[in-house]
Amino acid sequence: MAKHLGLTDVSHAALIRAARGAMAGALAGEFPEDPVIGPDLSRALSVLGSTVKRHGGLIELGIAGALIASDRYVVLTNVTLPVTKAAAQLLDAKNSDQALAKIKLSADSEAEGIVNVDLVVVDPDAKWAGAYEIKRGNGATEHGKRRPIMRKLAAARLVLASYVRQAGYGTMENVTSGVIDYYGASGFDKNLALSREHLDAHFDVPVVATVEAMTAALHEELQIALPQLFRPFLASLPEADHADAKPAGNRRRAADAPAKDPVTLQTLMAPPAGPGRRVARDTGAPDPTFGETLRPAH
Repeated sequence: MAKHLGLTDVSHAALIRAARGAMAGALAGEFPEDPVIGPDLSRALSVLGSTVKRHGGLIELGIAGALIASDRYVVLTNVTLPVTKAAAQLLDAKNSDQALAKIKLSADSEAEGIVNVDLVVVDPDAKWAGAYEIKRGNGATEHGKRRPIMRKLAAARLVLASYVRQAGYGTMENVTSGVIDYYGASGFDKNLALSREHLDAHFDVPVVATVEAMTAALHEELQIALPQLFRPFLASLPEADHADAKPAGNRRRAADAPAKDPVTLQTLMAPPAGPGRRVARDTGAPDPTFGETLRPAH
């Protein structure tokens, strides 16, 4: 079976090395200093952010690597597909998904643009192909970005059978497209997304174990790096005079606060009260609306 990932080695050991390399890459990065939090904490937080971002790439790599290692699939990554004018017209006409599922357009007809999909998977024996966008899915994808992604996948599905046939992998009887929302929190319609709980059954080969092993390796490398990352920041913090001393900001607020008047405190803690009976202004004369005269205080 031909493999088309661009990787020379998709063994378990190679994928674990890729995870460790991702952590090394994050540590080697150069990041701008934030003037509020200072150089040490700026670097530490930037490395953490870079590590999380790199984990998204590792999820893509792990899924593709596991599918290749199964020796069942042809796997293509970062695939550029045309958006034909016919596909755009069908989508703009808001045809139902059921109607569009029956249509297969030529990939070499007149195009009005292109789309790039993260993953195309082909099972020549089953005459099946799928196109997928992969999201880490540990947080929501902005609403304004979800709709273009779904349109892109729908356009890709319409030409996918033709594209695969022209690439030499045979005639496809069934094609599909969707979002692999690994942790399931991207916000896509659950009927159009696959979370990690569904991947093994969807592809009928083990996929999740490979991704989880890579995640564990990245986590282990991060745990090793954390003391190095945060030690300079922690060392820069001022030491307290006493173990039980309050933070400086709290001490200043406590020193500046006026002494508490027990009567005032009692009043402030009392249930809310209205302004009382109305007093006529200046004259001290009785208010005709109310019976009793209240004289102004001196």
